[in-house]
Amino acid sequence: MNKIFTPKLTIILVFICIIISTYFISINFCDNKVTDLFTRTYVHLFNKKASENIVLVVIDNKSLDKIKWPWSRDIISDIFDYLEFICGAKVIVFHNLVVFPDTYNPKSDAYFYKNLSLHNKLINSYILLNSNLTGDVLPPEFLEQFAEKSNINIIDKRINKNISAYKGVIKLPKDFLKNVKILGSSIIQEDKDENVRNYMPVVQLNDKLLPSIALSAYSLYSDIYSFTLNDDFLCSYDDCKSLKIPIFTRKGRDYIGNSVFGILSHINWYKPISDYYTHNTYSAIDVIDSYNAYKNGIIPKLSSKNFKDKIVVIGLNADKNVWEQLSETPVLKKHADIDVHATVIDNMINNSFLSTIKDDFTLLITFIFSILVIWGFKNFKYNLLFTTMLSLIYFSYFVFQYNSNILIPPFTPIVTLYVCAFLKKIYSLITTDKTTEMIKHAMGKYISKDVMKKVLLNLDKLKLGGTRTVVTILFVDIRNFTKISEELSPQDVTSILNEYFSTIEPIIAKYHGIVNKYMGDGVLAIFGEPIKCQSHALNAISCGVEIIKNVKILREKLIKDGKPKIEIGIGINTGEVFAGNIGTEERFEYTIIGDNVNLAYRIEAYNQILKTQFLISEYTYEFVKNYVDVVKLTHVTIKGKSKPINIYEVLNIKNKND
Repeated sequence: MNKIFTPKLTIILVFICIIISTYFISINFCDNKVTDLFTRTYVHLFNKKASENIVLVVIDNKSLDKIKWPWSRDIISDIFDYLEFICGAKVIVFHNLVVFPDTYNPKSDAYFYKNLSLHNKLINSYILLNSNLTGDVLPPEFLEQFAEKSNINIIDKRINKNISAYKGVIKLPKDFLKNVKILGSSIIQEDKDENVRNYMPVVQLNDKLLPSIALSAYSLYSDIYSFTLNDDFLCSYDDCKSLKIPIFTRKGRDYIGNSVFGILSHINWYKPISDYYTHNTYSAIDVIDSYNAYKNGIIPKLSSKNFKDKIVVIGLNADKNVWEQLSETPVLKKHADIDVHATVIDNMINNSFLSTIKDDFTLLITFIFSILVIWGFKNFKYNLLFTTMLSLIYFSYFVFQYNSNILIPPFTPIVTLYVCAFLKKIYSLITTDKTTEMIKHAMGKYISKDVMKKVLLNLDKLKLGGTRTVVTILFVDIRNFTKISEELSPQDVTSILNEYFSTIEPIIAKYHGIVNKYMGDGVLAIFGEPIKCQSHALNAISCGVEIIKNVKILREKLIKDGKPKIEIGIGINTGEVFAGNIGTEERFEYTIIGDNVNLAYRIEAYNQILKTQFLISEYTYEFVKNYVDVVKLTHVTIKGKSKPINIYEVLNIKNKND
């Protein structure tokens, strides 16, 4: 057990466990909670109020006390008529879904659908799903209507468009679809902790980009009907002068829990003015009573000035006989969904979405502090860590206070800073032989564990520089693999190469060779250095014979799996080379250099010309002629050699039953 859990391995395991814990704590708890804290503090301290140009009409308990739910839809039509035709509202957003026909009041339904066609400033809602297989979803032939019912054009300039988009829409009545003028998505997506911090200004239905009700409302309010979407921003088409929303992408869940891709923006919140709302609200029953009073020549309870030239968001939020439509947000534990949409519209009108620093900048901060802890501060004290933590929190809040559109999450670098300090302490306690550990780490990069144990018996060899020595070089590659790979997917190419390398690397290690380089589909192996072995030439040939045998088995497996047939070629040469460590004191690589290395490459290439599989040079043959069966190929002209040489095709190793 002690041999397995070495000090170095223990450090690595501890590091991995703590870093994973750090990641999940920071992503799922710390950064979000810090953002929430900053937001709540800021909106209250600085009395950050929502715009008075956006108001809510709520079907609340007061409304349901007077008119029992469900309401006939002619009542909803009266609200639309009063707000648009009498009060002069600039935009009306109806958050409630029109899903089922009203079988009890079919005349009311017919009136409602016909009335929809009269409203040019009304935006209705729909809900998207990542499925089109259930009976509650619109058939595919109706999905095209949603692009037609959008009041805006979104130009897609993203580089990465290969995403999991929504596939269907919750069923809506046909007459509703026929008469409604403008539609927008009303999806509100929660984070993993069931908090709402982000919003989808646009959604993707199959290959089409469609607006949310918030973006449709902004468009109608500002008379901007064209937008561009790239990988970082959603912008108005006037070079982002009117609107520039920072976006990010993340997988979430749709209305019934299916995984789906989201194009999200951070919401910039406002100070609550009541239990559920940050915007001014009016009871739906007061609007209805005002309309009835107007029709009867009586002064309405609500003045038309309350709605004139404003954006009005209509929705349900009541717990009497129906349900509350609420979400948890950074500013309210119970936040009405219609107010969440209103907040996003408010952000758009003021062009004031919350943005966070890029992940690479966070990584840079984390990296700097990690270096300071591990390397720079030899006598790092934990009170200094605590001071640094407070400084980061204050700096983040300072930036947020004076520019509420920018948030620098401090917890990721803070937690990582403590992790690094802890690991440094653990390392100093359990590390006993730093020189040996450094050498093991360096040698483990290019030789197997079994070979490394033998190399450690001659530690003086692991210095910069080297010697001239005689070794055997084996080069093996796959015939015509470039052409094969052009016909395969990257995943299949990777799979084949991984199986191929996994087959031959253990064989090389078995015969005391080391893999010096991976060269595409080729492998260069060395026998005789750095592990001294008198029979390095025979070891290399034995290795080659076993590689051919095992690749044949691999070839049959690949063919059975429906993958291309692969053939390999092997070339071996023995001769004097420069062998040693080349590079710097901090980072060096063990390699061999010399004409005899190039000769191994060129001999292997002759396999394709001579229709052979395993060739060795005359220099290698002199070392193994008593042990192998060969066919002599005389006077072959090799590039780089002034005189022709003899090469040999290896048939078998004598006295071996292969």
